[in-house]
Amino acid sequence: MRAMERTHDRSAEIEFLNDGMRTVPLHAQMGLRVHELGARTTLTMELSESMRGSFEGSIHGGMLATFADAASAISLAGSFDPEIQLPVTTDMHIRYYRQPRGGPLTANVSVVHNGRRLLSCECVIEDAESRVLARSTATYMIAPRQ
Repeated sequence: MRAMERTHDRSAEIEFLNDGMRTVPLHAQMGLRVHELGARTTLTMELSESMRGSFEGSIHGGMLATFADAASAISLAGSFDPEIQLPVTTDMHIRYYRQPRGGPLTANVSVVHNGRRLLSCECVIEDAESRVLARSTATYMIAPRQ
């Protein structure tokens, strides 16, 4: 039976994912937090000086890409068995539009393809004023854990 077909408590799964965020140093530094998990997955990221780009008030594009990648991978929860499989990014494209006016930033992700081995997501990152900062598409391969 595929993991997605199992019935489970989403609030417990969200709490489990948020606890896991603290174990990845970069995710903890970014202040990533899962708020919604399902057809639409929502995460937030805190803005801090360590996220800043080359000028005051900017955010480094790599941090936005990392946020989009992490949020997209998390949106796949329930699509595979995490005890024996993990999602591996095979392709990602990101388009940057503007700098944030304030945080926290929000990533809204939708899974657009859910195959047996390949899954694809679309992600929109917004600032605290709901202005779109970036959009990404990403494809993941479900790989066996070694």
